[in-house]
Amino acid sequence: MIDLKLDIDSVSLVREISDIQRKQIPYALMLAQTRLATQRVKPGMLKVMVQRLDRPTPTTMKSPFAQAATKQRGAKVWFKDQWTTGIPADAYLQQAVQGGPRPHKRFEKSLIAQGLTKSGQYAIPSPGLLNQYGNVSRGVMTRILSGLGAAEGGRGYQANATGSKRSQCKGNAERYFVGAVDGEAGMWERKASAFGEGVKPAFIYSDGAPQYRTIFPFFKIGENIVQAQYRAELTTALRDALSTAR
Repeated sequence: MIDLKLDIDSVSLVREISDIQRKQIPYALMLAQTRLATQRVKPGMLKVMVQRLDRPTPTTMKSPFAQAATKQRGAKVWFKDQWTTGIPADAYLQQAVQGGPRPHKRFEKSLIAQGLTKSGQYAIPSPGLLNQYGNVSRGVMTRILSGLGAAEGGRGYQANATGSKRSQCKGNAERYFVGAVDGEAGMWERKASAFGEGVKPAFIYSDGAPQYRTIFPFFKIGENIVQAQYRAELTTALRDALSTAR
């Protein structure tokens, strides 16, 4: 989270105003912080996200949030930390912001809990499994985990494949399996073709955590924008505040 705190003494105009006009300084600070957050920092973040992130989803592009300043608190900019469904952006963007090893994802923890992978292993998706945004869609992920008996249920809904007629028609339990093929451990999909039955990888297991480099230094970007723009915004806000002084 970027918390905007401005120093009014850095603006030359402040030395020219009267004591009566100084009553408008708190309002000017509030106005300048709000404009910086909503009109400078947030739009600047979105521009860099398009340049730095690999095929960001519409949800990712909607994740930066700017909060206007009030008399009690300053303006702030951050990633939304919750959604109605799915993983919040402030969780899945941490590797892009900070770099370093990736922690286990929710589905990997489920696989470990079910004994389908070791605690030190990570699941790397096959390129053919990725959608246009470079991710595995929720539907595909649920289908695979359901077939393996590792899907998460909720509100009385059971996502795992069962022996029911409906579940057998889907065929996920027969379609996916965990094991080693040609010495490669992972999750596999059985595929039938004119040449017989074969298998193709869905996820390959890695014995080490994937490493990420910092590609979107959120805090540094915000700091640079503020440093470049805050004097101009403060000066404009102070002039606007003085024009409304009574």
